[in-house]
This record gives sequence, structure tokens and C-alpha cells, in this order.
Amino acid sequence: MTKTNVRGPFGTAVGPFLVVVSRALRNIYGKEGGMEGSWRVYRERIKLIFQMTVSIKIGGTNMVRKALTVVTALGVFMAAALPTGALAKTVDDFTDLQGVDITTKAKLETLIQAGVFQGVSEDRFGLNDTLTRSQFAKVLALILNLKVDSSITKSSFKDVKADDPGNGYALPYIEALKQAGITTGNADGTYNPAGNVTKEQLAAFLIRGLGKEGEAKSTPGVSSDTVSDWAANYVALALQLKLLDGSVNDFKGSASRDDLIDGLSNSGTYHYGNNQPFRVYGVEQTGASRLQVNLSRYRSNEELSFKVVSKKYGEVTVKAVEWSGTKATLILDRKLEEDSYDITLTGTGPIDEKYTQGSTSTHTEKLTSIKFTDPSDTVAWVKEIPVHFAPLNQFGESMNLTADDFDISSSEDLTTVKGEPTVLVHMNNSTLRRGDRFTVSIMEPNGGVAVTRIFTIGDSAFVAKLESKGITDASGKATDSLMSGEQAYWNFTAYNQYGDQIRDLETLTKYISVISDKSQLKFGGISVSSGNSAQTYARLVADTSSEIQVKATLSAASTGGTFQSTLTLKPKPVVEPAPVYSPPASTPSPDPEPPVEENPAAVVEEIGFADLTSESVLVQPITKNAKKLYYAVIPSAGAPAELTAEEVKNYKAAHPTSISGTVDVTSTSVNTKTTISLSNLSTKTKYKVFVVAENGEGLLSEVKRQEMETRFKVDIHFLNVERDVGDNSAKINAVVIYPDDSVLSPGEEIPTIKETEIFYTLDKSKDLSIDDVLLRGGLDQPTLGSGKKISSGGMDNINIDSIPLESGEYTFYVVAKQGNFYSEVETRTFQWQEDSVPPVIP
Repeated sequence: MTKTNVRGPFGTAVGPFLVVVSRALRNIYGKEGGMEGSWRVYRERIKLIFQMTVSIKIGGTNMVRKALTVVTALGVFMAAALPTGALAKTVDDFTDLQGVDITTKAKLETLIQAGVFQGVSEDRFGLNDTLTRSQFAKVLALILNLKVDSSITKSSFKDVKADDPGNGYALPYIEALKQAGITTGNADGTYNPAGNVTKEQLAAFLIRGLGKEGEAKSTPGVSSDTVSDWAANYVALALQLKLLDGSVNDFKGSASRDDLIDGLSNSGTYHYGNNQPFRVYGVEQTGASRLQVNLSRYRSNEELSFKVVSKKYGEVTVKAVEWSGTKATLILDRKLEEDSYDITLTGTGPIDEKYTQGSTSTHTEKLTSIKFTDPSDTVAWVKEIPVHFAPLNQFGESMNLTADDFDISSSEDLTTVKGEPTVLVHMNNSTLRRGDRFTVSIMEPNGGVAVTRIFTIGDSAFVAKLESKGITDASGKATDSLMSGEQAYWNFTAYNQYGDQIRDLETLTKYISVISDKSQLKFGGISVSSGNSAQTYARLVADTSSEIQVKATLSAASTGGTFQSTLTLKPKPVVEPAPVYSPPASTPSPDPEPPVEENPAAVVEEIGFADLTSESVLVQPITKNAKKLYYAVIPSAGAPAELTAEEVKNYKAAHPTSISGTVDVTSTSVNTKTTISLSNLSTKTKYKVFVVAENGEGLLSEVKRQEMETRFKVDIHFLNVERDVGDNSAKINAVVIYPDDSVLSPGEEIPTIKETEIFYTLDKSKDLSIDDVLLRGGLDQPTLGSGKKISSGGMDNINIDSIPLESGEYTFYVVAKQGNFYSEVETRTFQWQEDSVPPVIP
């Protein structure tokens, strides 16, 4: 037989390739695998199979069959070359893995195929077996691709010996971990190679391997008797990163192989090289519109995509995919609801078809916290002090809610900023000055989430920091040229001395200016936009008859900081007037066309409510371009999810006894408020309010829907105010009667007791709102005459002892809450004198 110089699919000589593969086999399946010397046999087998697969004699000529792909060739020769039970092993070969879930199987498949883990016997993997520190050293060194010097025979740890029959193999791996700073061993100079890895040690190893040692030191440690002091910070960070199971109650206990596998897989950073196929490890919801897919490896140049199917809606659109390590975050085109989703991985990369799918349950986003975002409790004094906050959902994302979606109160006058989670606290008529304090309280309408912050007034605001955001034209696009007679906008952000963004026009005008090296570019003043962007900008106006370049400088007088930009000013093009057609004298000129009267579409912008009681309310829709409004107010228990515009318009005709009808709108301008007075409502009832607007041509707007809940009544049946002996303090006793909310279920002899919350406060003002009473009562400060009491049975006593009062008239307020329903505000007044005269109670 003639010798042939065998060449691979890429045309390269196979000799060097065989050397590389043979050495790899020897490294992987040498001494540890119990196969010393047999690697030569496998090398020859590789050579034979490679010859068989890449060189085929056809018609007397040696030709490389092009149809045989590289993947097929490698698969054939590796399958034939490797010993039985080497890379051919899969999770299906282990009897104790048959019952594990598909997610765990995908993780194990990657580890087994990569040679990181092997079974503890031929047919048992030992998923729940403990892990020795020697075994762990080898696994982590391989995963991190650390430099391992296999020639080392002496360890820096006194109890690690090369001739140790059980653990000697791990000596170079242990040294590799030490060199990488992942382990320091014990204080006595030992490593304890045969000892089990504990869960807290696992946390420390994984955190160090991720390069997060510094982050761990700054993380507040876990406070638990089951965590050693040295490990408290590591465990805390590992729990945050999901490297450890949060349900663990003994971190000093031994870690299992399963614990290590979960930690490696959940890290999103540890992987096993890109020689493994893609496998789906799991899916979880990480945002209101986000699903995160955990994969077995990094993506490099592979074209991967995800098919996402909702149980409710079928296949949905993935707007974008964000990649971070081995995790892909899918941003969907919708907010997630109470639903379940199936995700399938597809693409051109190497994908293990057994593990392409994952599933997860999803939940509607809900408000879980409110966070003030102002950087400091001290705020600069301006006429309107902005206070910013962020409504956060269960995933820590900011929700698309504005200040108008919350009940907000302050010790000073305030207004909300439309479209933003921001309020403005007004100082115009306030007596507060430097060093004084004011509070802002924000409460979810149902009272579930609330936050209060106390602010201290500092010095008057000045610009301490200035940032340029570039120059844009009227459409918001970046520009470096400007037509004569038109405006450009130099966008900037200014911060005061306390780190807050400055939006006060008076302060900005005082400190910010733009100067130009040529008179043809003029500074037109400062403006502050409204809306979520809250952008501030300087207006630039061009006035030139020829094309010129100008240099403009944006500066803040208080900081000395400047920004420069070059603009090209262009003259306005001369437009020749179009020729005017003059008809012959004998032809009369046609009558001019009557102007077309525009009649833009009507819009219901929002629905507000005022003077809400147990049986009446003022419904106040805000509209534009509207001539008429149609409304329907339906108890939520029997209301449809939605109504069409025509259904709202005709609701009265279809349901004559319903609370519905029509009203005229007095103005078509923007932000027109129309008041609809409703009565005969049912007490303590949730309603859906549907409103649709009609323009001058009879065209209907989209339906606006809002929910409301009517109040119920409480009664201050008795109020007694007495003077403490020897001072001006008062003792107050009140008896409050409210509807008993207890329920007697069928077949029960004893009713189910439901609690009622009673909020109360005392104040000289006669016009506290329900929100004021709830806020003050919720703070529970009896010494200031405010508090909250849990009650049942329909009646309770409220006692306030020794509260100092000044002379004057006082009002005692009470509001009750049952479930999600609130009562009307009930009040009683009395006169108090700072002497021995008994109080007067009307």
C-alpha cells in the first residue's frame, strides 16, 4: 500500500494535530484516570480514523470528500479514539441522575462532557455526595483555566504531599489556587486536603474566583450563629449573587457536589470554555418585561435567537437581548402578567438539542418600595424645592408611575410635577429658613407602601457642577449648524452644592450664560422643559446674512467651568415667489375656497375624583378638543373589563337605571376640567368609571377608565377632654363607632372577626384631608395627639394622656380602614384655655 501524506479538511498536515490531541488525552486520562500508557493506543486509533474519514479513494484518485464536514469528522474520530466511558459519558449513563429535573441535567451534562466532574463509580454520579477540598481544588482550577504546573512535587502547605495516595494528585491544583489568591489555607499552615468543603468555604472560594473580594468586604455580613465571623461577608454576597441556596440554615455544614454545581451555574461567569455546546440551564423573570436565560457558555460570534411563547397569548416578540457572561436577558414587547412562558433556544452555534428549552412562571409587577432619590437630606433654598422619588417594583426597577399616582403630603405647600415622580415644595410663603426642617410623605393610595423623609434647608442654591449634553435643533437631533432666524438648544445639566439637579429658572438664569466670539450668534436665555427628561437648555439664535463659523462658550459663573462648541451659521435661502396666475379679463375669477375648519380628535387625558364620600363623588375628567362627555359608573364586581366608546355613549339607553349619562364641555382647550356630580352610590363599594369624549364632528375619543372606592361612615359618639391637675396638659377620651366588618360564613356559629384600623390626630386646623389623618396617625405619636389602633366589634375607645395644648380651638379627626376601604373623615371640635376654665365641647 502506497503511503499517503494525510491532510485534514482544512488542508493542513495531520501530524501536528495528532500530537496535540494525544497530549490532551494523556493530560486528561493519564495517572488520575488509571490509564497510564494507553494514550499511545488511542493516538494510533485517532490517526487511523482520521485517515478513514478525510481521505477516500474514488476512481483511483485520492480525494477529500467535501461533503464530510469538520464537525462530523471530529465526532467520528473522537468517538472511536477515546476509551469507553470517557467523553462518551452522559447523564443518562448514571442511574442516580435519572430522576433529576431537566435544568440540573443540562448543568451536569456540561460538567461531565468537559471532564470537570466524573462519576464516583461507573454508574453513579453522587450528586449529593460531599466534596473534599482536594476535589474542589481540581474542579475550580480547571474551570478558571488557571496555570497548573504538573511538575510541582512540594506544596507550600505542610499537610499536602505528592505521595498521598488519596489526595496527592491535587497538589498542583491546590498550588494553582494559592497562586491565584483563591485560598490561603488555615492559620496553622495546613490546607486539610481530605477535609470536606463547607458551605461558607464554598462561598469564599467562589467569590474570590469571581474577583469580587473587594465587593465582599464592603457587603454587610450575615448575622447568624451558623456562619463563622471570617465568612460572614462572603456568605452575604454569595446569597445576593445566588451562588448559595438561600434556604440553607447551616453554613458551617459540608457542601455537596450539587451545591458547587449550582453555584458555578448561577454565577453567569464561571464556564468551561467554548468547546461545549450551548445548553439552557434555566429561565427566570428578572423584570417587569424581562426574562433571563442562563446558558452553559459565553456567546462569541454565534447567531442565537430565542422563541418565547406565552401560555395566555402564544408567541410574543423579543425586542432586544442583553448579554452578560453566560446569561441572556430577553426584553419583551409587553409587561409580564400572571402567566407561564416557554423559551426555546435556536441559532447557528453549537446547540445541544436535548437542552434547548426552559420554562418559568411570571408575575405582574407590583409596587414594593418607594425610594427618595435626592442625594442628600439637606436641600438648597429656592422658591420651589424639587423632591424626587422612585417607585420600585419587586425587581428593583423604577415603575412608570408619577407623583399623581400617590398620596403625597408635606408640612409645607407642595404641587406635583406632571408626568414625573417629583413634587415641588413651595417656599414663597413659608417662614422656613436655613437649618429648618420639613417633611415629605409619599403613600400608595391603598396604604400598602409608604415612606417619609425629613429634609433640612441649607444655603441658597448655586451651580456647583455643570455638564454639557450637546447642541440640538428643534427636532432634538444633534447639530453643528444653524439657519439664520432659527434656534438651537444647548442642553446641559446643572447641580447645586448638595448634588441635586437645578431646575429653578431663577437660579439657572443667575449663573448660566452663553457667549459667542461673533455677534451673529445671540444668547436667547435659559429654559426648563417639563416631563420625564426634565432637561435644561440655553437657547441660541442665529442672525446672519452670510455663512460664518462662530465659537460659543457655555459657562457657570459660580464654578468657572466652561464648555466650547463651534457652530456654522447659514443665511436663510432666498425663495423666489411663485408666479401668480391671472385669468383673462373675460373670465370671472373663481370664488375662493372656504377655509377648512380643523376639528382635531377629542382626548380624555385623565380622570380625577374630589369630595369622595360613602354615597357621592365629584368625577372630574380632564379633556382637550371635547364638546361633550359620556360616562358610565359601574360596580366593579359586575363590570366588564373594557367598554368600547360606542358602548359608553349608549350605556344610559341600554341601562336606564344605571349611573351614567352625558354632560357638555364648556371649552375645547387643553386641560379643561369638567365636574360630574354623582350621588346614590353604594357605601364601601369599588366602581369602574368609564369616560369618553366627543368632538365637534361627533367623533369619539378612546375610552378612559379609572377605578374608585366609596367610603363608609364612622361616628365619634363621645368625646371627653379633661385637664391634668397642675398643668395645661389635657386628657382626651373618645368613643368611636364604625360598621362591624365581621362575617358569619354558612354553617359557622361564630363569625370571622375582621380587624378595623382606626387612625386619629389632633390639630388646630379644620381642613385636614384624609391623607393627612392617615399619615399622622400612621406615625403613631400619642404625645402629639396622633396614633393608630387595631380594633374589632364595631366600637372602641381612644385615650390620649397628658398632651400639652395652647389656648384655641382644636379639631379631633378620625379615619377608619377596613381592608382596602376607608371611611369618611369624622371630626369633633373643642375650645381649650390655658387656665383652669374647663374645655368647651360643642
